[in-house]
Amino acid sequence: MTQQAFPRGPNDIQAAVVNLVRRLAPSVPVAHQPGLAGRIAEVIASRPSTMANDMFLRQSLIRGGTATRAQVVDGLAAWVTVLFDIDNLQHDRRRALDLKVDMPDEALDRLARALSRSCNGCIVAVPHIGGIELFASHLKDRGFDFSFVYTIGNEPTPLEQWIYRGRSATGGTPIAFGRPSTGFEIAKVLRGNGIVLMVVDVYPTAKYSGIRISIHGDAFNYPPGPARLAETGTLVLPAFASRRDAQGFSMSILDPIDYRPSPVLHEAATDFSQRLASRTAGFSAERPESYWLWHPIPNDPYLAIARRKRPDLLELVAAQLPDDEAVAVAVEEAGTSSLT
Repeated sequence: MTQQAFPRGPNDIQAAVVNLVRRLAPSVPVAHQPGLAGRIAEVIASRPSTMANDMFLRQSLIRGGTATRAQVVDGLAAWVTVLFDIDNLQHDRRRALDLKVDMPDEALDRLARALSRSCNGCIVAVPHIGGIELFASHLKDRGFDFSFVYTIGNEPTPLEQWIYRGRSATGGTPIAFGRPSTGFEIAKVLRGNGIVLMVVDVYPTAKYSGIRISIHGDAFNYPPGPARLAETGTLVLPAFASRRDAQGFSMSILDPIDYRPSPVLHEAATDFSQRLASRTAGFSAERPESYWLWHPIPNDPYLAIARRKRPDLLELVAAQLPDDEAVAVAVEEAGTSSLT
């Protein structure tokens, strides 16, 4: 049965890609989807766009150099693969998880031990790399109940609703970020000695200030939530998933970051956030091809770093005038010809 395409406004590359993924995912074997995602990424990167420019800046800063076109394609392909996972999960969860998973027993034992000794639940803190939804789904299937914090508009678009359905198909309980009830819902889960999965490598709000730490060679705004919760006895465990390939993917969970109280105002929170950020940023630096976040970020810290320290990157971006509508059309045209 053909699914109705989501409405695509002018310049909306994301909607064009999601519509293509939704159409192809049911008929493309899960093992073949990463390769197809790479071909879609090649189409996106075939001409200038804001999406490719954002990925170029972030890949360059994470890699500590100047990203090549192939490296930009890698990042975009990792994102498109995640879209395939989101569609797979909501339509056939068993098929979505029929993959080889390299997940060390000690990683799950580590999480189980942390829950047994925590006085206020656990946070599993991940960066925007690899198959986060697959990571969460396998935690659920191995007996760990969890909630996850996600970002969605007050009046969700059809595309946002589709992403929400895919994330909910992981088996976790969703908690919307930035709502009056968000803190209460997180605290309720943790009081019950539960697990909250958080993506922590950017702070998706312009309304509140975060905690200033140093990663990627410069100052960065980090979310304050993990440090505040660690102060209450919540154990925060850095974790990551690799990019999915034709064989499968890997995932791991590290030891909790210890919280060190300090009589100096904010020193403990800053110290804790710095050590957590160093671990999660380290995952991205070690696996840059798995880093897939191109989406606009409030007070974009990557753009701020480029302005302060890497004007050469901005000059390269400025020389490539984006034509997002042309890229969206190219994706749509590829979906009816070269990719099928």
